Amino acid sequence: HMYTRALLAGCRCVELDYWDGADGEPIVWHGFTLTSSVDSLEVLRAIQQSSFVTSPYPVVLSLEVHCSAKQQQVLALQLRAVFGASLLLPGSEGLLPGPLPSPEQLRGRVLVKASTGPSAPHHATGVVARGPPPGGA
Repeated sequence: HMYTRALLAGCRCVELDYWDGADGEPIVWHGFTLTSSVDSLEVLRAIQQSSFVTSPYPVVLSLEVHCSAKQQQVLALQLRAVFGASLLLPGSEGLLPGPLPSPEQLRGRVLVKASTGPSAPHHATGVVARGPPPGGA
């Protein structure tokens, strides 16, 4: 996995593009590129296993979410299941109003930054393209 390699090389932030999977589970896919999709849980588990091998400092997951509301809920459950207590959530212990915690205070924690992008038109049909867009290279 490229995510494992990046984290083991000391990277502290990885970007994940999420799309609706055909089986009701979200997939990681860099849309409209020649890459293949990967099961969300497989990617999250690989990240969890390699996040703090090289560095104890926090890892930021930068999510670009193109999923339906239903699969966004599945993704949220997956994040909680895989990262457990290391996932920093609003109201987490040590995260009080006021100054933001330092990287030292966030050792061993996983932070999520998410944005929702427009879904591709073919998502309205529930069909997920797994290759380049029609007519693409």
